[in-house]
Amino acid sequence: MADDFDDIIARARPLIASAPVSDALDEHGLHHQILPAAIRPVDEGAVLFGPARTGSYRPIWEKIETIYDLEIALVDDLKSGEVCVMATAGNPRIGPWGELLSTRARHLQAAGFLTDGAVRDVTAIRAMGFPVFTAALSPADTQHRGMMVAKDAPIRIGETDIRPGDIIVGDVDGVVVIPRGQALPVLSTALAKITGERRMRADIEAGMTLADAFRKHGLL
Repeated sequence: MADDFDDIIARARPLIASAPVSDALDEHGLHHQILPAAIRPVDEGAVLFGPARTGSYRPIWEKIETIYDLEIALVDDLKSGEVCVMATAGNPRIGPWGELLSTRARHLQAAGFLTDGAVRDVTAIRAMGFPVFTAALSPADTQHRGMMVAKDAPIRIGETDIRPGDIIVGDVDGVVVIPRGQALPVLSTALAKITGERRMRADIEAGMTLADAFRKHGLL
C-alpha cells in the first residue's frame, strides 16, 4: 500500500490541480472538502500538494512567555513534502506565519503552509517562492492574540475536517482536502480526468464543437 501511495503521489505531483481533484472528490461522494474561498495563495503561481501536519490555535489577550513553543516544535519537525496547516477558527487577528517560519520550512523542504488566519512578511515570502495560502494578511504577531494549543491533532477549517496525513491540494482556484484513506482512489480518478481533459481540449482546439466533445469525452 505504501508503494502504491508513494507512486501515485509522484505521478500526480507535476499534474495536480485543485479543480480536477474537487471533481474526483465529488465522484467519490466527498462533498465537503473545499476550504473557504477566502483562503488564497500569497503568490498566484503557488501550488500546495502534500500530507498535512496540523496545529490549532485559541485566542489570547495576555502576554505568554511560552507562546511560541508548540509552534516552533511543529515547524522544526516538518518533513520533506509536508504541508503545515494552522487552524485559527477563521480568526484574522491570529497571524501564525511569516518570513522566518517560511525560511525554516523551506530549508526542511516542506511543501507549503496553509491557515484560515493571517500571514505577514508577504514580500519576503513571495521572493523566496515558498507556497503560502492564507485567509488574511496582517502585520500583527500572535503575542496577545493567539496561541497554538494542539499539535498533530484533528482540526476543522470551514466545513472541512483535516487530520494529520490528509492530502492538501491548493492553487489559484482554491484548496481541497483529500482524506488520507481515500487518497489512492481520489487521485487516480483525478489523474484520469486530467488526461481526459487534455484530449478533449485538443479536440476542441482542432475545431470540434463543445457538444460533440462532451458526447465523446463526457467531461466539462
